[in-house]
Amino acid sequence: MNTKLQAGQRLVYQTDQDGFLVGTTVADPDPKNPGVWLIPGGCVELAPPAIGPGKKAIWSGYKWKVLDM
Repeated sequence: MNTKLQAGQRLVYQTDQDGFLVGTTVADPDPKNPGVWLIPGGCVELAPPAIGPGKKAIWSGYKWKVLDM
């Protein structure tokens, strides 16, 4: 997950339809609401925990969980 950030962007974490972490992308600032970020659908602002081989991170709706795969 090597998303390069430009000034004025925030890193967010993409999930699939089941909530599994699939990558990273960027959120841009809302030009009409200073201090507010436009978070893409299916993305989470909270960074997932480190995951090792044979494991996957899943977003539960309020926190990350790490599952054995």
